[in-house]
Amino acid sequence: MKQRRKAHNYASVDSILSNFAGRPVKYFLIVASVISVLFPVYWLVISAFKLEQDYLADPPILFPTRFTLDSFIEVFTRDNVLQYFSNTLVVAVCTTIITIVIGSMAAYAVVRGPIGARAKNVFGLWFLVQKMYPAIATAIPIYLVMRSLHLMDTLLALIIMNTSFNLPLVIWLMMGFFEQVPFDMEESAMLDGCGFFGRFFRVVLPVTKPGLIASAILTFVAAWNEFLFAVILTINESKTLPVVIAGFITDRGLDWGPMAATSLITLLPVVVLVWIIQKDFVNGLAAGAVKG
Repeated sequence: MKQRRKAHNYASVDSILSNFAGRPVKYFLIVASVISVLFPVYWLVISAFKLEQDYLADPPILFPTRFTLDSFIEVFTRDNVLQYFSNTLVVAVCTTIITIVIGSMAAYAVVRGPIGARAKNVFGLWFLVQKMYPAIATAIPIYLVMRSLHLMDTLLALIIMNTSFNLPLVIWLMMGFFEQVPFDMEESAMLDGCGFFGRFFRVVLPVTKPGLIASAILTFVAAWNEFLFAVILTINESKTLPVVIAGFITDRGLDWGPMAATSLITLLPVVVLVWIIQKDFVNGLAAGAVKG
């Protein structure tokens, strides 16, 4: 009887939401939402392939009939975008690997460590707060530290900063996944003679694969798009793509074509990566949403 009542309540809520303000309004809101999401991407794509006179036209040309690769040729030859793409990829991949390894081990230590439930909650809250505070508040101290360590304009400085700012989120997420792993599995592994590292890497991590994938994707995207410290800590050799895109905004105006082409080059790898592993990514986020 109780289950029927719950099902009836869920059906009633779904019915109310699906019929909000009538079916025409619902479809209008859906179409408007889709357009608001897809139109910026469409505009970016056509701007990357437009002729210069077309992307500077007034009024704007929404449906161009002429296309060119001049903007891509320019960014690959004049702006050496391949080097900056390589810098961005190295920073994002290294940050993701280091953050996932250290973050998962730290989260496991907090969850399985000899501390009380209240202390675990305090640790979890602290890691979450660390992710929330504005990064700009630490810009000047970080700049001074990196300059003193002679790490300015190096990829190592960007990897260190991206790791430090993404580590709290990974620890907080993985704590929820490790809490769902039954300790009986680890006890069985210990009875079979499994040490700590064997138990952790062969038993615990495979069970929390969705969480690892979700944390890795969030870390990779954050490091790939990071701009603040990339613009502060780089000069020329270690520039990343977000800094290069911002460089097209000059006192002489905006270089729309090359900026759109570089933005499209920056966007595609992340879109392809998320598209390939979207199922595991969504499963990881869904599992993390019901932790505890």
